[in-house]
Amino acid sequence: MSDQSDKPPQKGESTRGLLIRTLIAGPIAWGGIGFAVDLISDSWLWTFVGLGLGLLTALYIVYVRFGRA
Repeated sequence: MSDQSDKPPQKGESTRGLLIRTLIAGPIAWGGIGFAVDLISDSWLWTFVGLGLGLLTALYIVYVRFGRA
């Protein structure tokens, strides 16, 4: 079973672009989930928790994909 994250970037795809997209997508996705939980729970805390979790997750993914080389 192969892992997609072990593959090098495809032709025309820069490593810098992948890093930037990963670091932007994590907080957007988890921040959006936190915002949805905020709307349901009538709170203000979960958006910030989601943004923090998204940033930490994105940094971990960048480390696993590119930092071990």
